Parts: sequence; C-alpha cells; structure tokens
Amino acid sequence: MINASDAPTGPDVACESRDEDSSAGESPDGDLPAGEFSLRWLIGSIFLAGVLPASLVLACYFQQGFVPAGRCATLLVMPISLVWIGLLAVTIWNAGLGRFRSACIAFGFFTAWSILGNGSFNQALMSWVEAPLVASPHPEFERWTKLPAEYPGSLPIDAAVTLGGSASLVLDDFEEVNSEGERILSAAQAYHSGMTKTIITTGTSSDGIGNPSEVGRELLASLGVPDEAIFSIEGENTTQEMASLAAFLDSPPQEWLDRVGPNAREQPTIGVISSAFHIPRAIRLASNKGLDLIPLPCAYRNNRTERPFLASNLVPNADAHVLLGLSIKEIMAWVLGR
Repeated sequence: MINASDAPTGPDVACESRDEDSSAGESPDGDLPAGEFSLRWLIGSIFLAGVLPASLVLACYFQQGFVPAGRCATLLVMPISLVWIGLLAVTIWNAGLGRFRSACIAFGFFTAWSILGNGSFNQALMSWVEAPLVASPHPEFERWTKLPAEYPGSLPIDAAVTLGGSASLVLDDFEEVNSEGERILSAAQAYHSGMTKTIITTGTSSDGIGNPSEVGRELLASLGVPDEAIFSIEGENTTQEMASLAAFLDSPPQEWLDRVGPNAREQPTIGVISSAFHIPRAIRLASNKGLDLIPLPCAYRNNRTERPFLASNLVPNADAHVLLGLSIKEIMAWVLGR
C-alpha cells in the first residue's frame, strides 16, 4: 500500500505533466508541434513529388526539344496525371510520418495507376484483343487483289457489311464520323477499289434518332458510293445486327441480287468491316447465326510503328484509359460469350 506521503507532489508533478503534454504534441524530431510538422511535411511531400514531373519534362526537352517537352507538360496538368502525382505525394507524406502501412497502400495505388494509365501497357493489351493484322495479300484490305488463302471465292466480294457505331448526328441533317469513322472510310475505299459489289450498313438507335445505318448511308453517298449500291439492315447491338444480316441473306431483296448476281443467293461472299478490337466479337456472333464472314478489320489501336522511347510515355493519360476500357469490354464479352 502506498502512503500519500510517498506520492510525488508539487513542482515534480507539474514538471512531469508539462513533459507529457509537450511530448504528445511534438513532431517526430521533437522540435515542432505535430500539427505544424504535418503541414510542413505535406508541403515538402508535394515538392518532392513534383521532382518526377519536372524530370520528365526536362528529359523530353533533351530527347526531342521544346515541342515534345511542352506536350509532356500539358499531359502532366491533366486530371489523370494530377491524380498520379497526388498518389506519389501521399506516399511520401505517409512515409515521412512513419505511417508505413498507409504509405504502402498509397504506393500500391500509385503503381497501379502508373501501369493501367500507361499507353504502352494498354497498346500491348489491345494487341491481344484486336484481330491480327493480315499482312498478305496486303495490310489494307481495300488494296487486296485476291482473298486470303483461307477464304474461298474471289474478288470482288458480294457485300461488305459495315457495322454501325462509326458516325452520329451532330444536328439534324449534319452527320459526322467519330473515333470509329475508319469503318466508313474503309468501306468507301473498298467499293471504289472494286473489292466489293455492294455495301450493307447496319444499326438502329435505341431512341430512333440518327440510326447508324441511315447515317452511314448518307456519309458513304458523300464519299461517292452510289445509293443503289448501299443496303441497310437494323440492329441495336452486334447480336441483333447479325440476326438481321442472316435474315437479309436468307431472303435477299431483288435489287441486291440484281447487283451481285443470282449465285449470291446460294453462296454469297460477305465481308464484315469493323474496328479491329471489335472484329473477334463480330465474327463470333456471326458464327452463332450460321454466318461465315470474312473479317475486314480497320481502325487499329495498337500502333505497330517503331518509334523512339520518349519520357512522356511514362505519364498516365486519358487515351490510355480509353484503350483500357475498350479492352475490358471486349474481354468481358468474350468471357460471357457475347
């Protein structure tokens, strides 16, 4: 049992109390209050994280000059890049405060953001998703002089089915192609080169405004394809478009037979034009409907041109995230059998 006389009293108690209060409010180095230290370290963390973007801009300048450096700087002030730099700053800040678990979590997010937002990574992913580039007889199918060896028949084919989603209405009677517009251009080139006798446009808008099949027809006509060589079918998605194509070929209109010849009723030679990432799904869904289509991929996202490495390639960007989204969508469709 402790007597009251044994307990510390007076100045000793006050001194110990002051020491405890002081140590509870000090920074790790014992010089600053914790709150002030945290604020200063936060500012320091932002400064240290800023070394990375500054180094990338300088590297681009020394690699290729002022213009690439300016483009790199522009990339670095975009929201996706600011999140990337912010994650690095949070990592440094937590590490400086001794919060190593939080620092590891933040660094994990920083690493994931670096990879998933990287153009080279997503182009490599697209190379797995996209239809292979056919080198023979020519990478551009509108320049083919014969069909690839694995496909029977000869040129010209009876029809090139141009899948919708390549254009839209900006205003009434004002059509424009979008990022998939190469589908329209390739279809027109295929017709003018004599590769196909007709073009079949596809697609129906869910709200009935600006049906892709109609918009595609208008744009093809503006590129010099005669209206009588263009036919249209419906479908709100690829599955419905393939069902409509099967119905079209089962009972083809006489106008189409007049252009392609009567033999097309029994053994038509049909190609399908779509973006390279979409072609595998289109062929798979066509096969489900008993259609044997010749793949005519275009609008490749995986750039196979050899270019020197540039420091700005390390910066996460919106274009890379678009590729990631397209890849995930096609992978999910493959997994679900759609």
